[in-house]
Amino acid sequence: MHPIKTAVEKECPDTVSCADILALSAQISSILADGPNWKVPLGRRDGLTANQSLANTALPAPFHSLDILKSKFKDQGLDTTDLVALS
Repeated sequence: MHPIKTAVEKECPDTVSCADILALSAQISSILADGPNWKVPLGRRDGLTANQSLANTALPAPFHSLDILKSKFKDQGLDTTDLVALS
């Protein structure tokens, strides 16, 4: 587990997700760089359970080619713009 996640889990067990930490980090980094500020909605909004078998088949691997990445994103209803934004 990442040191930041470990520290947060110690203070707030089972409360803050890794996605929350990343979203807050992006917001704070932008503010510190004199960039825009925005309200960060926290908490999981994608579901309450994880599906390891689906993640193992649906998520692209870091070594996949661009064609495979585009295909995997298309399978999820996403396009090349989504691929670039999420990468």
